[in-house]
Amino acid sequence: MQPTDNRASLGCGTLILIALIVLIFGNANRGDDKKLTQQIRDLQSEIKELKAEIKTQSATLTEIQLSLEKPATPEAPLPEN
Repeated sequence: MQPTDNRASLGCGTLILIALIVLIFGNANRGDDKKLTQQIRDLQSEIKELKAEIKTQSATLTEIQLSLEKPATPEAPLPEN
């Protein structure tokens, strides 16, 4: 009587078929990945621009606040003719 061996073995054709399936479906979303990467770069660029704009506006608002906090100096009366 032969000893029972429950190990499964895959043939060369089966391994090639599995490799093809992995190649086909593994690269299916490559175009989407490139689009997403470009969109992320665009968003990062927009964020940098917005941060620069916010910084400029913040400086302007600080100047306005400082000018409002200064005591108002009365205007000199106009000379009478």
